[in-house]
Amino acid sequence: MENKNTFLVRWCGKPWLIATYLLGILVLVVSLFSWKNWEMPRRLLALLAILLPLHVFEENTWPEGFHYMLNTVQKSDRPNAGPMNRLSDMVSNFGGELVFILLWLLGGNLATSILVVLFGIGECIAHTVFGFILHGKLRSRGMKTIYGPGLVTSYLTLLPVSVWAIIWLCSQPVRWASVLGGIALTAGIIIGLIRIPIKVLGRFQPEYEFGSAGYFERFL
Repeated sequence: MENKNTFLVRWCGKPWLIATYLLGILVLVVSLFSWKNWEMPRRLLALLAILLPLHVFEENTWPEGFHYMLNTVQKSDRPNAGPMNRLSDMVSNFGGELVFILLWLLGGNLATSILVVLFGIGECIAHTVFGFILHGKLRSRGMKTIYGPGLVTSYLTLLPVSVWAIIWLCSQPVRWASVLGGIALTAGIIIGLIRIPIKVLGRFQPEYEFGSAGYFERFL
């Protein structure tokens, strides 16, 4: 019988989440000591690397259940199993944290600052749209708001950073090359860390199935 309890299966449980949170804390500690020495692009990337783990915490730890919302929106008949599963979730979020940290270490530029703008606004739009869709489906079962895991941190942490980035960018001589670079970075993250992992890794695999619908369990 094939062994389903591999290192990767175990890693896709809680270990990658803990690693993501620890990376965010590490960037926070470094930021507390070095913030005043950084240019704005590096500051914005540091905030993104600090706040993404907080966003992941809301989606995956408490109250958790973002996977159920995303898979329901994609019309899955098994929303705890896929197409977003624990493997693709890990690749998207842990991979995203590593990318943001790499860009932060490189210092950032106008293009990465535009990425910060698009990321925060994009998260707000996605969570809002998904919330309305789930509310429409679960209203008869007691869902009274459009809240879904990730909505609060999108609006209260990621969006303010995007606004700050916009204010700063408005004072800079931004060229089209930087705009296109920021769009390309954002598209690369969406395609490389979200769409492709879900497409390639998101088949129904019992060992990567989520154990519950998290926040949405109360409406099922």
